[in-house]
Amino acid sequence: MDATTGIPPAVTEETAAFWSAAQEGRLVVEQCTACGATSFPPRGICRSCRGRETSTAEITDRGVVYSFTVNHQRWLPDLEVPYAMVLVEFPAHPGVRVTGRLRGCPAEETRIGMLVDIGFEPGPGGQAIPSFIAAGADA
Repeated sequence: MDATTGIPPAVTEETAAFWSAAQEGRLVVEQCTACGATSFPPRGICRSCRGRETSTAEITDRGVVYSFTVNHQRWLPDLEVPYAMVLVEFPAHPGVRVTGRLRGCPAEETRIGMLVDIGFEPGPGGQAIPSFIAAGADA
């Protein structure tokens, strides 16, 4: 799939650190400097204590598929179907869930609770887009 077609993500003051880290192949989330709560997407304000001082925390551990959908519609000319879009949570970061395409297994084998590794794909505007790889797969 030529993932470089489409609308580039909007980079805002709140999301700049996320997109910059994505270009380096790192997944970062917002972390409150007052209470330590992590959240995604970045909002510039803590979802727990409403503090406005935030930093970033890198997620390096495996995620767990929380929910998913299997898409059969070819939205772009080179898009291979079917493919799975997964919502992944990270046990070490309660409340953080990130969406991305699942790679490394047939879409029909996607299951809630399956372990996934963090990955990135080329996206529109040259931006790196988060995706996930079925644990143990080479994708």
